[in-house]
Amino acid sequence: MDDRKRRIEDLQKNTQESRASLDTLLENFGESLYSRTKEMKEDFDDINQYKNHLLDIAESNISIGKIEEKNRRFKELEEAINAKEIEEREQAKEMAVIYRRLGKALLENSAYDDYTSLFKEQADALKTKRESLEARIGELDNKEGSNVFSWIGKSAQGLVLKSFLSKAQESQEQLYLNIGERYSTRDSANEEDDVCVIRGEIDALRSVMKTTQDELAALKDERRIITASFGIDGNPQKQIQSVKNHITQVKEKLGALYRKFGLQASGIDEDITPDRKYFIDTIVTAEDSEIIGRAVRLNQALNDNEKAIFKLKASLAIDEERVKIEKYKKSIDEKKQRIVDCQKGIADLEESVRESEGYIQELEKQL
Repeated sequence: MDDRKRRIEDLQKNTQESRASLDTLLENFGESLYSRTKEMKEDFDDINQYKNHLLDIAESNISIGKIEEKNRRFKELEEAINAKEIEEREQAKEMAVIYRRLGKALLENSAYDDYTSLFKEQADALKTKRESLEARIGELDNKEGSNVFSWIGKSAQGLVLKSFLSKAQESQEQLYLNIGERYSTRDSANEEDDVCVIRGEIDALRSVMKTTQDELAALKDERRIITASFGIDGNPQKQIQSVKNHITQVKEKLGALYRKFGLQASGIDEDITPDRKYFIDTIVTAEDSEIIGRAVRLNQALNDNEKAIFKLKASLAIDEERVKIEKYKKSIDEKKQRIVDCQKGIADLEESVRESEGYIQELEKQL
């Protein structure tokens, strides 16, 4: 590799490092200078932008905190709702048991025949069917099989009967539940003691269930409000990331302001108004001289590197152009030689033409 190319690579690497060092130095310096303007009333656009950016970042961080708090509360609500729904289902199961107890008590008490008369026929049919199936299963269990085939037949028949019995029991329990549930909404005047006690259990449990339902509704309403606040997709993490991206953009704008102010205060950027220069002189202190000196030296090093790189690239470009010129000249010489060769060939052909024409003339004289 040409030493100049290696030198260019080294200078470019050094330039990148120096640029990064200078940017960091200027950014920190600019930030320090802006911090001295917080209580000032100077009307410069960049100072107003600086204050607005800081306020924007602070408000964005508060916004993230609120979203995180909402997300934490949302998770708490999810757990609470899940627990309440389980509690509600357990209470519903408990109420179903009480309804069945009430329905059975009503059917077994003749004092309520006026109410249960509509269900008596179905209840008696189910009771008869259940007792019949239980009897048949009992007989089957007591029956001894003489061989393996009769035992298999007995087992199969037993499974069928037990399936029928299970369905009959379910139907009977459902009937008790329907009777009890419907009766539980009636007036409770003049009830027998056992029915009155069960009605008391139902009223007490209904009160508990109403409280559970109200609490569950309140939790779901709060969750709905929080979900709506998360935006269209309802994803708090995306909302937080969106705010973080905004903060990053604002910080980049701040960084540009810091570097610009650092350049001005270091004297590197001399394109500033007198008012601006006077203002900078009022906030720059003697302690800043070391930073300013380093910034100037780094900037000078960058300029020197850029000039050296430009000269080296120009030198390489000149050599490349000279190589091209040599190639072009060689190509021209080759083409010129081909022209000479072509001209000589043409002259030889013309001589051959003349010789042929002279020979023709000689022959024509003999005719």
